[in-house]
Amino acid sequence: MRQITRSLVLLILLNISGCAVRYLPLRGQSLDKRLVQLDKEREKLRRTLDPVDRTKTEIKVSEILLTLVSDAVKNGDLERMEQRLDEYVAAIQDAHQSMVKTGRDAHRKPKGFKDLEIALRRQVRQLDDIGAGLTFDQREPVVKAREQASSIRDDLLKALFGEQNAPNRKG
Repeated sequence: MRQITRSLVLLILLNISGCAVRYLPLRGQSLDKRLVQLDKEREKLRRTLDPVDRTKTEIKVSEILLTLVSDAVKNGDLERMEQRLDEYVAAIQDAHQSMVKTGRDAHRKPKGFKDLEIALRRQVRQLDDIGAGLTFDQREPVVKAREQASSIRDDLLKALFGEQNAPNRKG
């Protein structure tokens, strides 16, 4: 009888502790819904083959990543900032390559090209704002990401409007 009671008590304690261990990671994830959304968008990206849909999904991913970069700057976590910036650059490069690989004329069929250009225009300004919150020495990764976004945007403008009609911008 005593053995059965001990076994039941042990079983109940293990069950309670198992629930507590599973609850902690879930609680941390629910605090930041952006990470959950980021995972959903990345999963959607793995399943998506249409280049326009891939580009739109990558735009969502890049926007979420920029909010996480901004938070990392606010928290003084420069390592996390650099990691998120690398992920951001990879996302916008993938979106750009998805559209370029289609071989479509961006001027005649701008869907996807135009979406990415508009998003990058907004994101370049966001990167400027993020960089303004950093010291000169800390700014380098943000400046590189901004330059990459600006370069992709320039390529998109040339594809959309033609080399001769694309605005000549510096920086």
